[in-house]
Amino acid sequence: MLKSIKISLKDTLVYGLGNMAIKFVGLLLIPVYLDQKFFTVDDFGRIGLLEISALVLTAFLASGLPQSLTRWFWDKEHKSNQKGIFFMSLSTQVVVSLAFCVLLIPLSARLSEVIFSKPDWGRVISLVIISSAIQAVNNIINTLMRLQSKSVLYTVTNLFKLVLVLSLTLYFIISRKMGLEGIYLAQVIGNSISVLILMGYIIKNTRLFFDKTIFKSMSRYGFPLLIANISAVLLNVIDRFSLNSLALLKYVALYTLAFKITSVLKLAIVDSIKLALGPMMIKRIDTANNKRFYSKVLLYSSFALMCAIVAVSMFSYELIKVMAGSKEFWGAVVIIPILSISIFFINMKEVTVYGLHIAKKTGIIGGIVVFSTVISLALNILLIPVWSITGSAIATLLSQFIYWYACYYFSQKAFYVPYEMKKIGMLLIVGSAIAFSSLLINGMHLLPRLIIKSGCVVSFPFILYLLNFYEPVELQSIRGFIHKWSKIRNFRSNLNSLKGITDES
Repeated sequence: MLKSIKISLKDTLVYGLGNMAIKFVGLLLIPVYLDQKFFTVDDFGRIGLLEISALVLTAFLASGLPQSLTRWFWDKEHKSNQKGIFFMSLSTQVVVSLAFCVLLIPLSARLSEVIFSKPDWGRVISLVIISSAIQAVNNIINTLMRLQSKSVLYTVTNLFKLVLVLSLTLYFIISRKMGLEGIYLAQVIGNSISVLILMGYIIKNTRLFFDKTIFKSMSRYGFPLLIANISAVLLNVIDRFSLNSLALLKYVALYTLAFKITSVLKLAIVDSIKLALGPMMIKRIDTANNKRFYSKVLLYSSFALMCAIVAVSMFSYELIKVMAGSKEFWGAVVIIPILSISIFFINMKEVTVYGLHIAKKTGIIGGIVVFSTVISLALNILLIPVWSITGSAIATLLSQFIYWYACYYFSQKAFYVPYEMKKIGMLLIVGSAIAFSSLLINGMHLLPRLIIKSGCVVSFPFILYLLNFYEPVELQSIRGFIHKWSKIRNFRSNLNSLKGITDES
């Protein structure tokens, strides 16, 4: 299992560095979006609504194909035909994407009326549809790279796309004064060029193949996941749609800013771990000590995430003041600890739900997500009129907790794993207490505020040590890690040592 942990760490670091760079590129755009010369506060709210609309559309377009490809790619009955399985998945996605474009682009003006109560943004919505269609194709290619553990190729190509999109976005907004249209035209161009660059890789891993029986099996597996994916996206975006309907567009803007900051946690940690470990979690179904591996994945990922939650919550006030010159946006800091902790439950769900994937009980996942989405909508309707953006953030936290617990409950029944829930609870209680304490410190003067906040962040792992959180072998590994990587002169050789790590079969 040690080799698996090491290769997981290696791939997670590569994906994590890439995702951090991607998020950094995204954060660079926030000051531009908040600049009154280019966008109003309401425009920033519209950007938030368009972004979540694109997420919903991409979930529809995906049709459960990435998950089906992942499950069948390593299936022992089809392992010799991986190129054929990839071709079926990719060609199906291309057909679905084209069909959605033909169907939805003529309805862009109507969709604009539904979202913004006016048809003025129809052209922008057309670009959102095209960009999402190409991104869905890109997702299949990215899935193949993950399945083949091509973490470097994945990171490099996605970074190139993000830098290209960033450059084009800045050009269209600042030089061409294209506003919202410029944002999504840049995404259409960036996604298109990304697919073209990877064409050689696609052809190399493709073999003309189509089998009705396999296609039906993959469809039966994928359809419940399609419902689950759509519902999961709705669960993550219903807060902003609800704010748009029940409150002012200004509150959508504040919530969007807080969400963008906390989404750093999801992209840099949760998604990186998922990208690195997703294929391995499936690949290790029939290996020895697989349940201990799954248990440690949950514990270690939860620990890393909570450390980041504490840091982001502590310094979110200073970050917002740097990014947003207007005081209108400073109120977003209140909901950042709430949204950050909701991501803690998202990570727990991402790991524990694999029990249902392993047992091939994907229909249960669909039911859970639909139920959680309905609960989220009800909570938003109930809490937004009372507490505005804070009510929406609380609704998000509660619905993500319900989503995780339902997945955990049914996964344990289908495929029991001895997760270390006592330690997970310890992480949650201590980390949440420190994260929320940041709201009490924000009123202090800058220097003492920064000193106290830094002390709170550093104290978190030591408080856990006093609570006997770490096992002796873990403490020994931590000491070894610090001893190895603290030697600056050996940094290059330490990096090279990661290249030799291979997964155990």
